[in-house]
Amino acid sequence: MTSKNIKAPYECMELKEYKLSDFVPEFSEFRQSDDLSRFGCENIENNLIRLEKRGKIHFENRIGICPSCKSHHTVKNGTYERKLIFLRIGEQICTIQKYKCKKCGKVFYSDLSSLVYSNSNITLPVINCIENLYQIYGAGLHKIRFDLKQQHNIEISHQSIENILLKSKYEFNYENRTYSGYYLFDSLWVKIKGKWNYLLALFDVKLNTLVSVKLVESEDSKTIYQFLHESLRNQEKISIGTDLKHEYREAIDKLKVKQHFCKFHVKQNINKRFRDYFDKNQLEKEEFNELIDLKRHIFKILDAKNLNDAKNLRNLLLDKKYSKNNFTIKIVDKFIIPYFQKLTTHLENTNIPSTNNKIENIFQKIFPKHIKRTMKIEQGLLRRFMLKLNHWNIKNKKEKNHTSF
Repeated sequence: MTSKNIKAPYECMELKEYKLSDFVPEFSEFRQSDDLSRFGCENIENNLIRLEKRGKIHFENRIGICPSCKSHHTVKNGTYERKLIFLRIGEQICTIQKYKCKKCGKVFYSDLSSLVYSNSNITLPVINCIENLYQIYGAGLHKIRFDLKQQHNIEISHQSIENILLKSKYEFNYENRTYSGYYLFDSLWVKIKGKWNYLLALFDVKLNTLVSVKLVESEDSKTIYQFLHESLRNQEKISIGTDLKHEYREAIDKLKVKQHFCKFHVKQNINKRFRDYFDKNQLEKEEFNELIDLKRHIFKILDAKNLNDAKNLRNLLLDKKYSKNNFTIKIVDKFIIPYFQKLTTHLENTNIPSTNNKIENIFQKIFPKHIKRTMKIEQGLLRRFMLKLNHWNIKNKKEKNHTSF
């Protein structure tokens, strides 16, 4: 008799695969991580269990540990209700397990520190979502509130969002590192309660990271010197790039460090001087063309490909017979010639950048003009700056294998 393989009928088989947790709610702690992520609980510590009891979210510890005597000999001692706000499901009334220690008699509650801060009803995933919305998109308080309502079914006030941003934990890391010695320095003007303040920043060119940041009320040379001196104590100091402010020159000269000017700011300054002179004076065509020719020659010096070319162009400028007046003397004899080395330092050393674009880019991305005029308190400004700085740093870690901040 020949044997036959008979296939079992599959039409009658159920599509759903039941789990024990579908029948016994206490076993819901064994559900997959995607279940936890639906409620914004994916990052809770292993000792904290999320259950569903009588239609409510219930939290308890796998092992009740007395916070007073650290004893594990504890028994359950009732529950209490607490209102919590979760991602995706919004506000929920949860039950929290209470315990009593057999050893010392202390009554304590389940440890929720991995899910929510004490004296707060907004869970950590919601706080992280708010910080990310500000870091990545720079969204305002009311826009963040709208996004939370539309995307995550969360209804909280804009003041609560403001408090979260003010209490953000990200801080600038000042631990000692060895920096390259090539720096850029600049300050960001920010308005607090209608008064201008200055956010000083020092940037390491080679490591692509900020060295130090400080908010000050004055931008005088003494304040800048103290900031640079404290930031670069016991660090190598080869060169610092800045714009043309005389306060910067005085501070860096006192620090006895080589300074180089940002080529972009130099060109911008020269263009402004020529434009103002043309606007205030009626010039003959010949004189006008002579000044235009002078400006082009100066720009050729700034754009020279190597130091020898720059020196040759400088010598040609000195030999050239142009009309000398107060304006040309200030441009050539009091700026280009005396500061020729500061203008061409990047041609001597390829590690020195010709512009301050890197630090300017940080300021533009972190605090654009429409934001830096609206700050009300110092804490709010610094917290917002640090949050945006954290996002900028995460994006730029790919460029250099260096952990900044």
